[in-house]
Amino acid sequence: MSGFRIRDARSSDREAIGALWRELMDHHQALDPRFTVAPDGMQKYVRHALDMMRSRDGRVLVAESLDTGEVVGYLMAEIQRRPPLALQGLYGFISDACVQEAWRHRGVGRALFEETRRWFIARKATAIELYVAEANPAANGFWQAMGLQPFLRLLHLDLS
Repeated sequence: MSGFRIRDARSSDREAIGALWRELMDHHQALDPRFTVAPDGMQKYVRHALDMMRSRDGRVLVAESLDTGEVVGYLMAEIQRRPPLALQGLYGFISDACVQEAWRHRGVGRALFEETRRWFIARKATAIELYVAEANPAANGFWQAMGLQPFLRLLHLDLS
């Protein structure tokens, strides 16, 4: 790992995280127009990120450039408990991850994931789950390279 470090996010990172989330959403919207953002979506997302930073069961990590101190990537995750209907126990859920385009393919995403994986294991999670956009082959490839495999598939039908 060179050129960046992984650390827990701080409240002062909220705008950088919001900007990365916006970049992620713009990228997804270009791939599939069903990805839309409400006019106040960025404000709500930044508040959500702050809530996750404060949560005992949440964790927000950032990748920070060693040269500039700029936040160049982030990952948001939480521990969740399955309902006692089938698969039981705790699992780790990754809700968001984004790395600036200029920093991709430099180990940033892998480092964010590996630190999150260690945290999940320390918290006694038995699995990791996430949603990945079908229309995003790069993301699908990345997550499969991290060892995640398809399990359930979310299907969608627009009614309007």
